[in-house]
Amino acid sequence: MVGSGVGAKNGVLFKTAAALEAAGKVQYAVLDKTGTVTEGRPSVTDVLPQNGASKEELLTLAYGIENASEHPLSSAVCEYAKSFISTPPKVSDFSALPGYGVKGTVNNCSIIAGNAALIEKYAKDTFEAQRTGEALSIEGKTPLYFLKEGKLIGIIAVADTLKEDSKEAISELNQMNITTVMLTGDNRRTAEAIAKKAGIKYVISDVLPEDK
Repeated sequence: MVGSGVGAKNGVLFKTAAALEAAGKVQYAVLDKTGTVTEGRPSVTDVLPQNGASKEELLTLAYGIENASEHPLSSAVCEYAKSFISTPPKVSDFSALPGYGVKGTVNNCSIIAGNAALIEKYAKDTFEAQRTGEALSIEGKTPLYFLKEGKLIGIIAVADTLKEDSKEAISELNQMNITTVMLTGDNRRTAEAIAKKAGIKYVISDVLPEDK
């Protein structure tokens, strides 16, 4: 009863006494990154056109394809793009590629947007761009790659911020000898950078939504 009361005061409800007892034996705390460790409100940090594309072209096509997606990273791109592009172009043949990105037709062009694993499958000669993406990842940013007709036209980097109380909460878990693990669909470099800031000991990265 005392344990349930203390938990309730701190916003934690235990359905049964057995659940409360099991909580006292917890050895691992597995935390989803977005919305748990971080605020879940990512924003654009870098816009890097590639292969002769202009910033306007990159943002226009990115706005069009991402406007059809409900992913938090897509929302961040759209929020940024609307400051430069008044209306997003229409998209057709849109489809989501869970864990990788999205594809569709914008302004009569085939557009693919997503992570490094996606462009490795659909594009060639992206070594330098991926090196740029890796540098962004080390800073804790998530690079999004945009292809037009199979050609890379740019990278847009997005970053989320830690929740104000994440470091304190994770520190307390560590002091209780509870092993902290962060689960995320981000690439390993980005995930490790964020985990380091939060004080999380282990990372499981590149996780597809259905595997979480």
